[in-house]
Amino acid sequence: MRIRFLRETLLAVTVLSTTTANGAEIVLERSAVQKLVVESLFKDNGRYYIQRGACSAYLENPAVTLTGGRVVIRSHLNARLGMDFGDSCAGVDLASWTTVSGEPSAQGTTVRLASIRIEDVGDANTRIVLNSGLMPTLPGAIELDVLKAVRSMLQGASGQLQVEVQALNIESVRVADNKLSVRFDFKVSGR
Repeated sequence: MRIRFLRETLLAVTVLSTTTANGAEIVLERSAVQKLVVESLFKDNGRYYIQRGACSAYLENPAVTLTGGRVVIRSHLNARLGMDFGDSCAGVDLASWTTVSGEPSAQGTTVRLASIRIEDVGDANTRIVLNSGLMPTLPGAIELDVLKAVRSMLQGASGQLQVEVQALNIESVRVADNKLSVRFDFKVSGR
């Protein structure tokens, strides 16, 4: 499903050029980044589980904004924390809105979040839950494999040619004007 979405997005917003000077650019609007976050993290009936079991914690209702060079994810935390006793949990309930953000950056041929930080939480206990469960997994919240997306797009559009992406180099990743922009150069050969 993610490949199909990326292919459709690439076909709609990618500007390809054969000269190295111009390169190529993928521009994702806020709604496309929202879809990537939901598909990557909130894929369990719209929830992202930090902890499962009788004592559990999950995030839901994500809303993505692109501002200040960062991808900002606001979501609602629901948690029942304490000790598991069979099918029940002896503990406390937490419910709070949370906001975390990260800077999109290139890691090889993939774009992921880096410099992740908690921007806002409803209370100190919520911060503890986020630090222990969410922060380690957040770099995967947005994962755009540019090489895979370009290969997929070219494979679908090449007709009878056998097209191979020989090299791809991400030049820049930035957030501006409520959009995520990825500029890259690539080398393609056809047979």
